[in-house]
Amino acid sequence: MTDTWTDRDLPVLRAAVEIYDETGYPAQPNELARACGLDIHTTQRAVRALGREPFFEVEEDYGGGVSIMSPPTGHALRVAGQWPSPQTQLERLVAALEAAADDASQPEEQRSRFRQVALVLGGAASQIAIGALGGAGGNMLS
Repeated sequence: MTDTWTDRDLPVLRAAVEIYDETGYPAQPNELARACGLDIHTTQRAVRALGREPFFEVEEDYGGGVSIMSPPTGHALRVAGQWPSPQTQLERLVAALEAAADDASQPEEQRSRFRQVALVLGGAASQIAIGALGGAGGNMLS
């Protein structure tokens, strides 16, 4: 079986998200085909597949062609990399804590605490942290 995700569906999803971000309108298969360098039939198969997840709403016409009828979903934005997933947020938090632990200008006691928290969040408590970040709608607090 062929991996259609990497070579077909993900590039089309990323292009659809990018085109929507630039124009404010759902991308259509002909635009996506140009953006991805795929033929129209391959692009339409990708759009059909992406509509099932759903990454956006897809409508099929009488001739078998498809059109994207809605903006990309939040799930589409996370998968395409425009919005961070809870896992990505946790990775960023752990990296920031590790950087703080390596900062020689910080007192050693504080650096040690940063190191401990990074180890816990990156290890045993990672699933709890991912659940908490996902439960917050996947939004990073600032």
